[in-house]
Amino acid sequence: MNSINTSEKYQHISQMLPAMKGIAIFIVVIYHLWGYSKGWLSVSQIYELSQSNGIKSLVEAFMSIFCLIGEQGVHIFLIASGFGLSTSWWRQFQASGKNPQSFAAIPFWRRRLLRLLPLYWLANLCALILVLVAPDWVPYGREIIAQGGLEFGLGIIANLTTFRNFTTKYYFFLNGAWWYIGLSIQLYLIFPLLIQCGKRWGWSKVLFGSLIISLLYRALVIALSFDNLTTDVLLRGAIFPSRLFEFVLGIVLAIALLNTHKEINNKGSDKFYLLLPNLLIKRRWLGLHILLWLLGLACHWASYEVGGFMRIPADALIGFGEFGLVLQMMTMLTSIKKWLDILGNYSYGIFLTHMNVFTGLWLVIGNLISFYWLKLVLVSMITCVIGGIFELSYNWVSQKYLLTKSA
Repeated sequence: MNSINTSEKYQHISQMLPAMKGIAIFIVVIYHLWGYSKGWLSVSQIYELSQSNGIKSLVEAFMSIFCLIGEQGVHIFLIASGFGLSTSWWRQFQASGKNPQSFAAIPFWRRRLLRLLPLYWLANLCALILVLVAPDWVPYGREIIAQGGLEFGLGIIANLTTFRNFTTKYYFFLNGAWWYIGLSIQLYLIFPLLIQCGKRWGWSKVLFGSLIISLLYRALVIALSFDNLTTDVLLRGAIFPSRLFEFVLGIVLAIALLNTHKEINNKGSDKFYLLLPNLLIKRRWLGLHILLWLLGLACHWASYEVGGFMRIPADALIGFGEFGLVLQMMTMLTSIKKWLDILGNYSYGIFLTHMNVFTGLWLVIGNLISFYWLKLVLVSMITCVIGGIFELSYNWVSQKYLLTKSA
């Protein structure tokens, strides 16, 4: 793998990431809105409903399965996050001329938290204002809101500190999707350690080690036989080991593309990770990605019918297969890339606000449009626009006032 080819592969993947995140955030919005409006139907329930009214039911079943797949959009964000962090770290040291063997953890954590938390806290403020103005539009945590006083205050603290991830009581407070913020912070905290482990023991070992940790953690959660809610929360990613493999996959993929001249120590036997770019980009591997993705979905959905143990390998299979599949799709569907790029570039604002936005929109637009699927698409699109404006406005204010004053 020569440096020219590697550079081209890096450019290809990095240029595809915004569109991939655009797809991911749109299907996440659709999935959450579908669940909010129809209830969280399982595959078996969708199948039963499809048996009643012929063609119409089959079409609706297909659309429902598509909406259900939207739950898996988070895999792309996890891999893209690891990829982006590694790229940022690499470029920082390349530009400064410092030895990339070192890692300044404190400045790294400060930069990442300043990127993540202010907009998240602003989203919390908007959600709290919504509680006062239109409490019926708040999708989760109404019972805590009704209690007021200490419980309400603890819920706010749990949100702002992301400690909500460690308690099911406040896990869904104000916005059920915000668990991902806590997960991201946990992954940021261990990122320097992962880089050090990769440099010391090799990137292939870190990749396979992260897979083993994720599988063992998920097996332990299943073995401890928690209640259904706690099990789902722990497997979904409230605590980082459950999703460690996907994050590390993004890290190792970036290192494989950037480490063209072996600036980072590369063990003689540590060559497997260098195959990752070809495995994801080459068209001949598309069938493998589809197979892994479908197998992961089958394991995930079967876990609700057969047993929780089926969910142990599900996310690792889905994550690897889905990332390769969507990457190849974006390579072929270049005509829609520029529109998806916009969604991807503002996906964080959309993610933070979508649950609080579509709840009210659904109630308002529901009085105007009766056809469910048209309403679903329309509300999802408006939700994405509002979320994008939310982040764009914050970025504009930061650039014009906050950054200018700090400078």
